[in-house]
Amino acid sequence: MAATDSLITHKEWSTFAPAFIQQVAAGPGVAPAQHMAKHAEKLLSFSKAITIVDMGCGPGQVTNAVLEAHHAQLPPSARVIGADNNVQMLAQYSRRKETEIKKGNSYWQHTETTEVDIHDCAAFEDNSVSHMLCGFILFLVPSPSRAIAAIKRVTAPGGVVAMSSLETSEWARLSLYPLKVRPDLSLAPPTNNCTSPEDMTKHLQEAGFKDIEVIPVESYMAFDDYDAVCRFLLAKLPMTARACAQMTNEEILKTHEMMVADLKTWHPTLPAKMTGKVNIAYCRK
Repeated sequence: MAATDSLITHKEWSTFAPAFIQQVAAGPGVAPAQHMAKHAEKLLSFSKAITIVDMGCGPGQVTNAVLEAHHAQLPPSARVIGADNNVQMLAQYSRRKETEIKKGNSYWQHTETTEVDIHDCAAFEDNSVSHMLCGFILFLVPSPSRAIAAIKRVTAPGGVVAMSSLETSEWARLSLYPLKVRPDLSLAPPTNNCTSPEDMTKHLQEAGFKDIEVIPVESYMAFDDYDAVCRFLLAKLPMTARACAQMTNEEILKTHEMMVADLKTWHPTLPAKMTGKVNIAYCRK
């Protein structure tokens, strides 16, 4: 299988985009997003923000982390943009915006969205972005080197870039369980050599960024029902759903039973949290 064949396709992202809204409060992106908001502030205060981009925004976990912690210090002229190349993902961001405003979080009112390919960042002018925050995207794109070069072009001098990549997790381990029933399936984790601290550092160095640091952060997926979370992993993770489409109902049920049994062994009491290791790279232009 070619490396690009293991990556999630645009159509798959569109199909499964609505599922990601289920993970906004207790999903794998929450802790990394909060870390980005806290650490990016140390590197360049959001009081000096010009344009903040939540690249690969999905349902806006990075946006929410930044606004929740720092909305009061943002300059009135600062733009907060949810950017994605998938209109279904942008729809989830807009839905999140409506929900947050209804909850009384008026700081979401000034957010906006733009459809853009991270490989060219064509929606942004050169040297225009003060904070480029890329949550769980660089390790999933076909050409991370080209994407990072485009990010560097649009980042302002002295601007901050943050990018998170999932290295290992219990939910990713479970997502491979179809192979226990059907070893003949092609089910490789998405990879493009932009996950480990060494690879992330190399990409950023080659692009000419400075002050590079990679910080490991624990991520989690909270759950209170073994059956439900395993069904979610089988049906709503794009790569796993791709495998299930090639399986019989009996094979899927057997896979689900194995997943539930092992998850109960790993986490005997409920509610519980599956854990994962995330690497977050920070740098400046």
